Formats: sequence, C-alpha cells, structure tokens
Amino acid sequence: MDKLEQLSNIKAGDVNISKITEFFETIKNVKDIDTLGSEDHIVKSDNLREDVVVNCDPEEKALILENFPAKQGTYLVVPKVIQ
Repeated sequence: MDKLEQLSNIKAGDVNISKITEFFETIKNVKDIDTLGSEDHIVKSDNLREDVVVNCDPEEKALILENFPAKQGTYLVVPKVIQ
C-alpha cells in the first residue's frame, strides 16, 4: 500500500479502499447500452448551416442597445454558456 500512497499522493488512511474497489467492480459489470439511432441527435461539423448576417435599421439597433441589460461599447454582453 505504501507504493500506491506514494504514486497517488493520497494517504490510505483517508480513503476507503474497499469502496473504491467495489465501485470499479460495479463499473466492470455495466452492460453495454444500445446506441442504435442515437446518431440522429449528434451535431456534426459537416452538417452546420452557414451564418448569415442580417442588417437591421438604425432605429431598431438603437432600441436593442438601449434595452439590453449589459453592454460593452456596441457589443452586447451575455452570460457564458460553454465551459
């Protein structure tokens, strides 16, 4: 166990080794999942639409900028959605 402690930088006294072993045994016994048909729900990079710029009139742009909750200059600031 000393070698394992050295490699993992974890003290065996802090870890329940039997629970870890039991967990890995559970993982080994997991059955394969049938994924047939799941490909229809995957976004592939060769199946993306082209971005199209649609200009709006200056009044509409001013209204959007005026009512947007957070902005930095002429950029609209939105919350981060991808981590």
